[in-house]
Amino acid sequence: MTPMILDRVRDGHHRLLDLLSELETDEFRQASRLPGWSRAHVVAHLAHNARMLTRVTRHAVQGELVEPYPDDDRDSAIERDSALGATALVELLISAQAELEITWDSLAEQDWQRPVRFRNGTVHDLLLCRWRENEIHTVDLALGVTEESWSPEFCEHAIDFLSPRLEGSDVLLAPGDLSRIWTFGDGSGGTVRGPSHTIACWMSGRAPQRRPTCDGPLPDLGPWP
Repeated sequence: MTPMILDRVRDGHHRLLDLLSELETDEFRQASRLPGWSRAHVVAHLAHNARMLTRVTRHAVQGELVEPYPDDDRDSAIERDSALGATALVELLISAQAELEITWDSLAEQDWQRPVRFRNGTVHDLLLCRWRENEIHTVDLALGVTEESWSPEFCEHAIDFLSPRLEGSDVLLAPGDLSRIWTFGDGSGGTVRGPSHTIACWMSGRAPQRRPTCDGPLPDLGPWP
């Protein structure tokens, strides 16, 4: 499964750069779908996320557990780099993504199971993190790519990851294009239906192109896991 996800991440990186390559600086200053963040903020975040994952992976291979953001300067770094012009911002992302891909391409099979401090997971979990970050934030850029581009495999993973947001609810999730049903509580609150990309988008806290349906009211979502 790891090679498949690595390929999906690499493809997502290329797709993202294709979207950004023709943008002017003023277009990066325009609002994203995330409140308070411009497109430039989203791109700066993706660049720093890639750098963090590279750093954590390299230490993990050496048997070292390190904090993801040791100086706790994540927000200030994003704010600083969001002020870059179009060329510099895209170059920052290109460099960060290339370094991450090179690092992951060099791993031995056993390295993917090395522990990391980030979410108390493994290097493989870092790969899944990048998959989520890239897919979801590409939609957040509001550049014509929607959640409808998400593959069923990604949506199934996203729903699994975001399931803690429905803890305490009594609903079923029944995506029409997946052969799985997720059960929360006793399921008495109704069944949430729709394509997997619609349900995954809703669970991520974004407004999907078409809202999922439910026999009762859609449950409130808890915090991001």
